[in-house]
Amino acid sequence: MSIKYTENEIKKYLKQNLPPGKYRHTLGVTAMSLDLAKRYGVDLKKAVLAGLLHDAGKDLNRSKKYFKYIKLDPFEKKIRPLWHNKLGAVIAVKVFGVKDKAVLSAIRKHSTADNNMSALDKIIYIADSAEKNRKFKGVDGIRRAAKKDLTLGFVAALAKKINYVLEGGKTIHPKSISAWNRYIR
Repeated sequence: MSIKYTENEIKKYLKQNLPPGKYRHTLGVTAMSLDLAKRYGVDLKKAVLAGLLHDAGKDLNRSKKYFKYIKLDPFEKKIRPLWHNKLGAVIAVKVFGVKDKAVLSAIRKHSTADNNMSALDKIIYIADSAEKNRKFKGVDGIRRAAKKDLTLGFVAALAKKINYVLEGGKTIHPKSISAWNRYIR
């Protein structure tokens, strides 16, 4: 896995391009991703890189120049918060030279999930939901589940995200529903 930049250079870029709270969240995701990767035997460098870059496309105004590289499906066009997944993957490639398919997959899937999640995909998904700065009701349950079993932690995080979207009366991406139906078995 080769990239053009060091971890500190990526952090510097993120600190300059994300609001302070989102940057703090990114560091929390990275720390939890590293812990889970150690626990489940996943490549530590990939976990750190995916954790750092998972929200690199979050500031849509600063990411405008990368829109030409993404294609949104009909649901993503309606669900603006999902745009950053694909933008983050593009920034990982265009700015940092990331070519690792597993890292790019984890960045793309960290909000929607899908019915084919690798261990790294699950780690970033869980860490995005349950990193140490998250304080919502039920977050401790996700953390406990993730320590027992990676898929159990993933399903707990997915359930929380789906419930959140339902309670808000918003559209759920079909990939999330497909993931739910596959992984609850």
